[in-house]
Formats: sequence, structure tokens, C-alpha cells
Amino acid sequence: MEIILDADGEDLIRDTHFDIAVPVHVETFDGETKIFAYPSVRTLCESYAARFADDLYSEAATAYLQDGCAAFCKSLGYAADRHSAVVGYNFLSQADAAADGTVCKRIRRDGKYKNLTTFDLSACLAAERVIFAVVSEDAIVSLAVSCEAPYGGEEGTPIEISVETAPDYRGRGYATACVRTLAAYLAARGYRTLYKCRKENVASACVARGAGLVKTGDFAYFVYRKNG
Repeated sequence: MEIILDADGEDLIRDTHFDIAVPVHVETFDGETKIFAYPSVRTLCESYAARFADDLYSEAATAYLQDGCAAFCKSLGYAADRHSAVVGYNFLSQADAAADGTVCKRIRRDGKYKNLTTFDLSACLAAERVIFAVVSEDAIVSLAVSCEAPYGGEEGTPIEISVETAPDYRGRGYATACVRTLAAYLAARGYRTLYKCRKENVASACVARGAGLVKTGDFAYFVYRKNG
């Protein structure tokens, strides 16, 4: 387990009126855990790593980190809310990722179809992010999009994706189809697909598994917001 200190991040919240502070971010992939932390909470993280080595993401473990970070953040004018602790799963695609039989369209320009999701397609396309969608009656009802442009990286590099289905079209397998199609596109270009979801979002985890992705780790981070 490695603790990586984020001195620049801490300096930012000390020297500016930045809206949020994220003093600790824990990530586990394929059995390897890294803790990204502000220097001021290093001792807290060392204690957490020793005390909860057998289950870093248990309720007791995350509560320990959250409470410890809250004391530090309060001293700088930041406070927790009910969304402060974010705990979830990391899923990765396998080498044999392949599209299924559902027809998903590659979206290359904004405006051709009505967009029923909350994604800003124009911004995504301007950043060269790849989008695959299910289109129904000339409307995009579900889509999966890469969180970065899939160009220039080393073979096997994970690329995170996001997915959304409009409320009236959920439960039809559209999100799974979009994720599977985008994962196949990325695999054909030498990339792996990284899919993150919150622990409590059972439906999202089902989408990942249904698309052939495998849980390879967990994550937790803690967000505190500036008072006033």
C-alpha cells in the first residue's frame, strides 16, 4: 500500500477560496492500493491503513477516515454534508470485449437527434470523446461516452467511461448495450474500459457486469464544501 502526498491540492485550499476539498482518495486496482492524501492527514491515513488493512472499505474504515478528515477541513472552513463520503467499485473490461446485437449508433455530431440525457454532447465531441447511443424515434435515449479521447495512450491503458439512460427508457438493457459497444470499440484500439459506480447503485453495477466487465477493486474519497 502506497501513500501519495498531494501537497499542491492542500496548498490550493489553503491559499484560495476553492469550493471543495478532497483530502483523501483511496483506490484499489487488481489488489494494489494507493492512498492520495493531503500532507496534513498523512498520519490519519497511516493509522487507517494499519487499523483496517483487512477491509479498507468497510463502514467502520470509511467512517474513521471521514471523521478524521472532517476535523482538518473544519479548521479551514470546509464542512461535510450527506454526500461527503463516496464509496464504490471499479470494473474493468476483459480482453475479449465484444459488442452485442443491440444497435448502438456512433454519435459524431450534435443536433442530429434530440438528446434525452443530461450529457452535453457538444462539449463531449469537442473534447474528442467517443459516444455510442441507442436512438429511438430520433431521440438519444441512452448513451455511453469515454471520459477522454482514446488516442496516444499505451496499449492496455484503462479509459474511464460514463453512461446514462433517460428515465422513461430504463430497464430495457440499453445502458448495458451502450457500455458493451463502447468497450468493444476501445478494446479494438488496445484500451481497457474502466467503469466506476457507487456502492449503493446496484443497477449501475448490474450494467457493468451485464456488459462483461469484472470488478477489480474499490474506491473511496471524501468531499468537503466551503462554508458560506
